[in-house]
Amino acid sequence: MKSDYVLTIFSEDRKGLISIITNMLNRKGIEMESINAARTDIHTRVIITIQLNGYADEIKLMTLKIKNIIEVYHTEVHLLTDIFYQKVALYAINKDSYNAALFTKMQKYGATIVGYPAGKIIIQKIGREEDIQSLYNELEGVHLHSFSKSALISLNAIEPSEEPVISMAA
Repeated sequence: MKSDYVLTIFSEDRKGLISIITNMLNRKGIEMESINAARTDIHTRVIITIQLNGYADEIKLMTLKIKNIIEVYHTEVHLLTDIFYQKVALYAINKDSYNAALFTKMQKYGATIVGYPAGKIIIQKIGREEDIQSLYNELEGVHLHSFSKSALISLNAIEPSEEPVISMAA
């Protein structure tokens, strides 16, 4: 059965590396939900976090192949349900829609207003996928103008080591 995984890659910051990795995943038909890359405190190194959907054996094999890329120092893969992560979502609604009922919904989901551009109200929600989707469902309709969410950000810190390259909960 397919499951959602988070693949974390610690590597040198090399132009084209993300393209190489995504091409490898695409060739094997592994679905990518989101991808995030950020520099670390060492300016020549990055952490790449990819949310994947696939079979455990395929993900494990692909993780080993990615680990063999010269610039990659360390890889880890975890079930999405086993890690702590956050996403950021922005919802734009018409200003006229703001009322006590909307305020109550925002409080229920821990959302905040972050801006008022051009007759709209921008609402921000930080949380897990299911929380973001629940607020979307509450706001969906004629008043929701647009919606966007970020890639997943995982709080699992990885360190280069000599330990096995995969820490997978199966």
